Amino acid sequence: MSVNIKVDIKPADILRSRGLGGDNRAQKYLASEVWRLCDPYVPMQQGALKRDAIIASDGSTLTYTRPYAHYQYYGKAMAGRAPKNYTGDDLDYHGAPMRGKQWDKRMLADKSRDLERSMDAYIKDKGR
Repeated sequence: MSVNIKVDIKPADILRSRGLGGDNRAQKYLASEVWRLCDPYVPMQQGALKRDAIIASDGSTLTYTRPYAHYQYYGKAMAGRAPKNYTGDDLDYHGAPMRGKQWDKRMLADKSRDLERSMDAYIKDKGR
């Protein structure tokens, strides 16, 4: 006795229904969640650095656009005229120790489970 089963699965439709298709909705959501969760970790004096981040239209990158974002991220002071040079001195951050250098890595160390739960909920919600 033999049984023939034909399964007509359309993976692209399944992925698309969960925001994982070609429109990158899930990726954009992930980028916005990373931005939200990084917020308390980003150095802040007046708020321009954390406020002026941009998510790429496809959700692939989150870019902090202020001209000083690079040296804030690495935590080293710079001096001189453009092109500036690192002095080797560590920066002091307002709101430290929470706010400071390499905020994305520190956020992931603290909040990766929250990010995972948020993405899980987003994907499950889109599947309904």
